[in-house]
Amino acid sequence: MTTTTAEAPSMVSSETLINTHLTERRRWLIIALVLVPVFVGSLDLTIISAILPEVLIKLNIPIDTNLGAAAWMVTGYLLAYTVSMALMGRFSDMVGRRGAFLVCLALFIIGSWWVATAHLFPTVLLNDIARRYLGQRPDLNQLTLLSVIIGRVIQALGAGAVVPVSLALVADLYPPQRRAAAVGFVGAMDTLGWVLGHLYGGLMVGFFQQYGESIRLWLTGLGLALPAPDWRTLFWINVPLGAFAFVLMLFALRGVQHPTGKGRFDLIGGLLIAAALTCLVLGLGGNTDVTGATSLQALEAQTSESPYNVPLLLVAAAIFGGFLLWEWRHKYPLLELHLFRQRAVSAATLTNLLIGFLLMLGLVSVPLLINLRAENASAESIARAAERAGVLLSALTIPMALAAVPGALLSGRIGFRNTTLIGILMAIGGFLLSGSTWRADTPEVLMGLHLALIGVGLGLTIAPIGTVVINAVDASRRGVASALVLIMRYLGMTIAIPSMTTYALSRLNYMVSLARESFGLDWAAEQIQRESVRVYFESGVAVIAEMLLIGALIGVVALLPALWLRGKQPQIETQERDGA
Repeated sequence: MTTTTAEAPSMVSSETLINTHLTERRRWLIIALVLVPVFVGSLDLTIISAILPEVLIKLNIPIDTNLGAAAWMVTGYLLAYTVSMALMGRFSDMVGRRGAFLVCLALFIIGSWWVATAHLFPTVLLNDIARRYLGQRPDLNQLTLLSVIIGRVIQALGAGAVVPVSLALVADLYPPQRRAAAVGFVGAMDTLGWVLGHLYGGLMVGFFQQYGESIRLWLTGLGLALPAPDWRTLFWINVPLGAFAFVLMLFALRGVQHPTGKGRFDLIGGLLIAAALTCLVLGLGGNTDVTGATSLQALEAQTSESPYNVPLLLVAAAIFGGFLLWEWRHKYPLLELHLFRQRAVSAATLTNLLIGFLLMLGLVSVPLLINLRAENASAESIARAAERAGVLLSALTIPMALAAVPGALLSGRIGFRNTTLIGILMAIGGFLLSGSTWRADTPEVLMGLHLALIGVGLGLTIAPIGTVVINAVDASRRGVASALVLIMRYLGMTIAIPSMTTYALSRLNYMVSLARESFGLDWAAEQIQRESVRVYFESGVAVIAEMLLIGALIGVVALLPALWLRGKQPQIETQERDGA
């Protein structure tokens, strides 16, 4: 990777080109196969929140008394997903991408099977352990819930690690000047699956509820004595899909060279970063699925339920400080801090942090406004609003995923910096338009166009930012670099939720209180109620508009580090390019 145009030739010439024997068709076959587990794994990150009530009902577990425990189906996945993302990049650098990818995929398959069969073998196993070794007789329904949580953690250990390993793997397939498109595809599919999970889960469970019995009868007519599909079916689907991808990748990666690094795994560093990320995620609320929030208060409840949030964040900061000190002194660190001495790496990671913040800001604003505009507060009306919000969010996420390809092409023509700047400027324009025009009666078509502008802008940045960091390291450290790219964007997304929720709620309360001061002392209770609803609605719309304008301001801040992404993609000699 380059920080200036003059530096490009030396960096490229020092990198040994590998996998020059692979045909272009085989390279893209590998990339296509890689994208399947990346998408499915990120899809499962948020799928459970949409089907959580259905899971508890099917398990005969009271929702009111077990919702906190059941939330660990979301939080446990998120924690394991984040920790594995941080650790497995280094692991893939040590053992090679092929072995690491297949191990991760196998973990995801096992975890999916465990969740789908949680009421069978896993519950029996846990019950046997509790009775034989702990001398207890636990409730079987509670054990099944625990089995689902354990399965989700196993899933996430594989799914989270698949993403950085996949980024490093596709980077191994191409020389520096050609890998931006592949890197962009992986980043885009990770984001797309994460966002669509809630909508996919809700739609599929609704479909199963309506047509499940008909499907069972149809299967019975075919001689297949299978139960009616329900929430477990969503996890059963992962098993044959993952197994098929595993077998294909086993053969597709034969003969593909993956450089390995020296040294041993930094166990203490791994434990420290895992503890720091765990405290950070729990301190920030332990939930990144905001697409189903029905109000600012509901969003606050999702992200701030514990009085230990601030202490957890302080502990996270302290542990992270210890992690940095340990890494600075360790011979084979998990995260090589000297990478940040390179201007390109520091600029790219900071820009990616702010890009993650912008993405989450867009994802939060849409469902809040759509739900605020719902006809009434009935469950049916909220459900329809959630579906509309999910569809409208596709106007952001799908263009974002598709824009990764032109982002890669532009990186080769006009450079990493210019491509990233164009993308951020487009996103700023989208946030300015939405913040200044979104009102109670704004057509959803117009909102979709603004979201598409934001999505295209953010999508253009995926390939150049990821490629900058990956190109900045040698081949044996691409796993660590890939993990760094993903974690910074994820942290930006995670930080955005509590910070913007706190701002929005404080502004909403201030605006509502200010408006209520004008209420007449002689007003009847009915009039006060009617005016309070109107004030809350108008204030809520205004606050959401302010949040979008803040997005434009954050975009302006993101322009500053992006200015340091100098130079174009490096060029190599003609014979090297032809051989690759």
